[in-house]
Amino acid sequence: MGLGEEAVRFCRLADGSRVAYASVGDGPALVMPPGWLCHLEENWVHPAAASAREKLAAAHRFVWYDRLGCGLSDRDGFEPSLDNDVAQLVAVLDHAGIDRANLIGYSYGAPPVAQFAVQHPERVERLVFYSAFARGAAVSTKQAHEALKQVIRLDWGVGSRALASRLMPNASSQDLAWFDRFQRRATSSDNAVRLLEYRSSMDVRELLPSIRAPTLVLHNRDDRAVPLSAGQEIASLVPGAQLRILDGNEHDPFIRDSGSVVEEILAFIEGRRPITERVETRYDALTPREREVLQHIAEGDANKQIASFLGVSVATVERHVTNLYRKLGAHGRADATRAAVAMGLLSTGVSG
Repeated sequence: MGLGEEAVRFCRLADGSRVAYASVGDGPALVMPPGWLCHLEENWVHPAAASAREKLAAAHRFVWYDRLGCGLSDRDGFEPSLDNDVAQLVAVLDHAGIDRANLIGYSYGAPPVAQFAVQHPERVERLVFYSAFARGAAVSTKQAHEALKQVIRLDWGVGSRALASRLMPNASSQDLAWFDRFQRRATSSDNAVRLLEYRSSMDVRELLPSIRAPTLVLHNRDDRAVPLSAGQEIASLVPGAQLRILDGNEHDPFIRDSGSVVEEILAFIEGRRPITERVETRYDALTPREREVLQHIAEGDANKQIASFLGVSVATVERHVTNLYRKLGAHGRADATRAAVAMGLLSTGVSG
């Protein structure tokens, strides 16, 4: 799932540091600053992540980039700081010709997004914080933090595998192998430790009450890497913020829980009610046959194929499709597919 050289762009900060970024799709800008580690291409090699990116870019210009120290951006000669992170975001937006954007503040990306929103309110449309924290101290104890740094210093391979299990607790062996490889390609052990140390200095609690953009805080109830209390803290400090707690334990937004996360993000940005809410209230209204048809729709089967699989006429399938669309409030196959994922009718993981 390579981007191709033509899709990668580079911009520079005032000190000459080079930041790599990429974008796909057209429409209102949706920008996702990096979390802890990143790599322009490796982030999206996993099939579920690639599918999430495709959905995010279906009606938006989706932009992401490598933070300094990672991926295709300069890896040396930088000092991690919130001001530096904000400067990277500004440089990417300016070089990409984006005056105003929707922003996703995921994990490490949340504090710089918050600072940017306060310093440049005219450039922010809407904010989504996912698996986010306002202060590094809310993520883990000092003892656990120091132990993790020590493991990474001693053996980045061992440290990477330990982190993969923590960030993706429901992962298959293929998932873990992919994430382990991604982390070690994203940066060196020295830079991984530097970025962990940087987390300790992050604290934007005093800035959050000054955010004026409409804000959604998304958090998995049992997130193993960033506790729910960290997300609740953000929601309590940002005026008018909506808090949406999802039933999951993943930290990565685009693998096992990607269906509900992507739908929640898009629904908020587009100013509509999430299909997941509609599913919760209308799932029981679907007949067993309608659920079966819905699953086939989500798998990409045409009505004629569904009729053949089920041994019924095309007209019968069309009637089921009309009924299930009405019950779910779906406006097409994309909505129906999101509903199927939210219901657990469609797997988004790596096949064995």
